[in-house]
Amino acid sequence: MILDRISNIFKAGHKSLEKLFSREENIRLYKDSRLARSVDCPNLPLNLLVEVTSRCNLSCVMCNVHHNTRSGINISEELLKATFTLSTSANVVHSYGLGEPLLHPDIVEIVKSYKLKGAFVSIITNGMLLSENISNGLVENNLDQLVISIDSADDVLFRKIRRGADLNTVKENIKRINEVKRLKDRLNPAIHMNVVVQRSNFYELIDLVRLARELDIYFITFSPITTHEHISEIKDEGLSSRIKDWRSLIEECAKVSESYGVSINIERLYHVLNESDPEVVYKEKVPCPEPFNFMGIRANGDIYPCCNWDINDPLASLAQGSYSVDEILNIWRGKRWRDLRKSIIEDRYPEICKKCMQNFTRPFYDVVTG
Repeated sequence: MILDRISNIFKAGHKSLEKLFSREENIRLYKDSRLARSVDCPNLPLNLLVEVTSRCNLSCVMCNVHHNTRSGINISEELLKATFTLSTSANVVHSYGLGEPLLHPDIVEIVKSYKLKGAFVSIITNGMLLSENISNGLVENNLDQLVISIDSADDVLFRKIRRGADLNTVKENIKRINEVKRLKDRLNPAIHMNVVVQRSNFYELIDLVRLARELDIYFITFSPITTHEHISEIKDEGLSSRIKDWRSLIEECAKVSESYGVSINIERLYHVLNESDPEVVYKEKVPCPEPFNFMGIRANGDIYPCCNWDINDPLASLAQGSYSVDEILNIWRGKRWRDLRKSIIEDRYPEICKKCMQNFTRPFYDVVTG
């Protein structure tokens, strides 16, 4: 019954779906198709990542943005408007990418537009440009989540990793937006910290928890670094079970964070350090949900089925000037994307997916279906 309904909706084409889909209907279609393990994907993207700019004010040692020739631009107004339309059916909109989103001159208005569509909206930032005006705008327009990247509690190491950044500036900017929230009596944006964990900062995990508590940040994601062959500066920064006393440090970090009331996400980091077998870890998990609910749109029009796809090999690219919703949805329902979904359902993951799983970047759960 469910499979027949899904098949009929899929065959109807996206033009009829545009008129039918509320966010609630979109979520329901997704749940039905995933529970039925259908290869067809009748829903529209639920998880939308929009790179509003691929420009950046820093030169972080581990970042790919400076190693891609198609970086360094702001998203066009035409493409941005198409993403506003898509956000009416999306559950979550991540208004960032490889670039620094606060560099976009209209970032506050962009957040406002997505929020008016009813989506949950998040931003990841390096925190250097979190000015008083931007802080006021993000709080006033009810940005849901602001994730700030801080990889060291030590000024010197922080500057070494986040080249061009200054830890004291970032700390003062966080204190300012927290004060804005207090003055406006707002809970949002919820401020999170993201840490790219590597050999050089591994023994700072507890210091970073203490820093988070000092800054009234109550959630930290510890993300193990992904090394790239083309970035020589980080070739020795990868993590493994050879890191001395890693288990005891993680256990102590968990105890300290609990005592401070700071939640930490350390699952990926644990599996990388433990050198867990990805096949064993993912064996009982749901098939990777991202190509069924996620669409990443770069500022240059490149389209990706997940946030870990090879930056130099997009699943598709929009031709300049062809930035309509119809063109984007044609890609969503196109052959290459369908073939990818089919291979995932049949447990025939392509090499690019296997590489993602080796670093445990693939989601462990489907947050939509529960």
